[in-house]
Amino acid sequence: MQDDPLRQVFYHSQAVSSVDVDVDQIIASAKRNNGMDGITGVMFFDGQSFLQVLEGPATSVAATFARIIADPRHRDVTVISDREVTDRDFAYWSMELCDPEHASDEATWRLRRRLERFSPELHRYFFREVSAPDRDVG
Repeated sequence: MQDDPLRQVFYHSQAVSSVDVDVDQIIASAKRNNGMDGITGVMFFDGQSFLQVLEGPATSVAATFARIIADPRHRDVTVISDREVTDRDFAYWSMELCDPEHASDEATWRLRRRLERFSPELHRYFFREVSAPDRDVG
């Protein structure tokens, strides 16, 4: 796995309303599994939608993302970005849960930067009524 390139998958999905989502259990499981697989990332969950970034060795990310797609707690998985990267954006977190209403959070800021390059609908949905923090994008 050492020669495996780094892959970053950024996706959005809808929570299934008939399934009780225990996001704390999801994060605990993700932290445990991701730590063993060398995966880092961040997840936003607002009670209705998931927005998540997974990054790590390409084979580990592929296996994890396959499990996510098969998970019955959400539907309509939409890949926003799937790319090879040289550096991780969320290297400090095996998986971090972020509240989309707290724009001062570092993970929120990083994800906001990612969203600006993609669908304005996703940006508005996850960051409604929240202004971007002043940061040098450089």
